[in-house]
Amino acid sequence: MRDFTGPHYRARHVGGTILAFVVAVSIGGIVTGKDESVRVIPAVAAPAPAPKKDSAQQLLNKQAGALNRGDLSGWLAPVAPALRQRYQNLFRALRALNATVDYRVAEDGDVELTYCFAGPECPEDSPRIAQRPIVKNGQITALANPAEPTALQPTPWEQGDLVFARGKRVTVGAPKALKNRLEEVVALADQAAAVDDRFAAYADNRQPRYRVFLATDKLWRTWYGGKATTWAVGYMQPLGQAGADVVVNPSRLTSPTALREVIQHELGHVATISGVQTKHEDMWLVEGVAEYIGMQPRRAVDTYSKEALRRTARLNLPPLRDGAGEKEVSAFYAQGHFAVDCLVTKFGEARAMEFVRLKLRLGNSLDMAARSVFGVPFRKVDAACVDWISNLVVTRR
Repeated sequence: MRDFTGPHYRARHVGGTILAFVVAVSIGGIVTGKDESVRVIPAVAAPAPAPKKDSAQQLLNKQAGALNRGDLSGWLAPVAPALRQRYQNLFRALRALNATVDYRVAEDGDVELTYCFAGPECPEDSPRIAQRPIVKNGQITALANPAEPTALQPTPWEQGDLVFARGKRVTVGAPKALKNRLEEVVALADQAAAVDDRFAAYADNRQPRYRVFLATDKLWRTWYGGKATTWAVGYMQPLGQAGADVVVNPSRLTSPTALREVIQHELGHVATISGVQTKHEDMWLVEGVAEYIGMQPRRAVDTYSKEALRRTARLNLPPLRDGAGEKEVSAFYAQGHFAVDCLVTKFGEARAMEFVRLKLRLGNSLDMAARSVFGVPFRKVDAACVDWISNLVVTRR
């Protein structure tokens, strides 16, 4: 408990009594002897303390709160005029994505912006990007390059220069150069999402909404660190419990059907593995189930996979090597596609997808998942499907 008997407190107490007395005199006067002059001391209000300026953390907390509740004026309040347009665009982008944000100021001046799309509070493992706003006299006057950008940077939306369109189940963002593709892509992506929702239900991983970003060739090489491979036309970027983004390069796709299949494939990854960390060794199943989903309602034998298929000795092939060529990639994807199609053919779609869920989402071994769902060890499933695939290769025209 604080000591209230010290001299500092007593002095303040006495001073308060004197002030109260003086105020009373100034209002009512003093009665004195007739020969005594009357001296009135006017009451003077104590000067108000200067308002404290918010720290950078407080300023950014208020700004994050404004964005999260949709308050554009509050979001722009601490922003210098030169940055207003950029921040206004960023507000529009984050609101279009239904984002929730939070800021943390580090000792070196960098700022971590945490973001998610899951509700009023972000999960612990939500994605983060680094910023370095320059704050002077309570205003954000400039944006410098952060000392250590995160592996996710640049995200598609952080410059605030995208345009957005919303469908029933999908939000699509694109640079202005691809604005004329938005209507087409939203329609195709909504068709794809209707299929992917079925498989998200199998995986017990239902999605509140899907996000797709369209990239030009230049942006394709820069977004999310520019990690996209040369042979890819789309990819899924995991964001932990915040879900996953899908990025597609439409200039590499020659028809609406191909574009829908790629979107459906990538959203298939979102449906089956977003929110969990898969093992590299499971690439055959990760890509196989995404191909199976992406080509729906067609089965593997009715797709390009039949032409790319090669004889195999096992279902769980090793992952693709770095620098793999187009034929090697096509054969790998085709084999994974037929592996999943075989599971569906022999055991039914619901049981095949439960095997996928146990392996990819819960981390069961292949044998444990097979025994649990199919009632037999994986080696028997593997032998039966390898034989099934080999017969298809032999009879291929």
